[in-house]
Amino acid sequence: MAVSRSGGVRQSMKHGWNRLCLFMGRPARHSFRLLRWLITGFVVFFSPLIVWLILAVNRELIHYLVNARWTGFIAPVAFSTMREDVNSRWFISGFNEAALGGLLTLYGVIVTVWYYHAVRRQEVIEKRLFIIDELVEELRKNKRMLEMINPSLEGMGTEISGELSPQLQEDSRMIFFTRAWHRLGGDVAMLPRVTHLKLSVLYSCLMECRVPRDYYRRRATIDRIPDIIAELQRYRRKLGKSDIS
Repeated sequence: MAVSRSGGVRQSMKHGWNRLCLFMGRPARHSFRLLRWLITGFVVFFSPLIVWLILAVNRELIHYLVNARWTGFIAPVAFSTMREDVNSRWFISGFNEAALGGLLTLYGVIVTVWYYHAVRRQEVIEKRLFIIDELVEELRKNKRMLEMINPSLEGMGTEISGELSPQLQEDSRMIFFTRAWHRLGGDVAMLPRVTHLKLSVLYSCLMECRVPRDYYRRRATIDRIPDIIAELQRYRRKLGKSDIS
């Protein structure tokens, strides 16, 4: 009795901890995501200043190494020549001009890469939204067709040992909508891998259905159209949230 009671207490504590982690997980993820965007924006915006500070430290380090006494014992002639150049007036101005030119080039590259990345990401999101809308519209047509076909098939004949009545096989024709799938072509691969695999299997079954017997053989896959529609809609809402953010 005591063992069962202690086990129940541990189980309730475990459930409570899982609920707390689930409750605290979402704000923590949002906070970490916001912190990551703030750090990225700070680094990108102040990257010229950061690089300028690094170059200034390098300049002072070069000045210190060249003027240090212990470096004259390593290569006296080379360091003597370097000491004359480093201690001259044009070294600091030339170093600053070269650093400024490099910083402007770096900042231009960063802004260009960021702009094209943002534009490309927006294009990919819009294309995925278009693909999802086309597929969802076509799958809804196939779903309505199934809703009309199933009662008629059940009324016309019954399945006996995996076979339908010959009259039902010959008289009934089944043609599903697959035009959007063919029109989109390889662009469907932009969807998540699992969703793309499910759609590939589903549309292969839809294209092979010509008579009711073909449908009954593939019914387990074709009847999952509502689940695939719901999955596409969830992914569309996720893309919409990322697009807004």
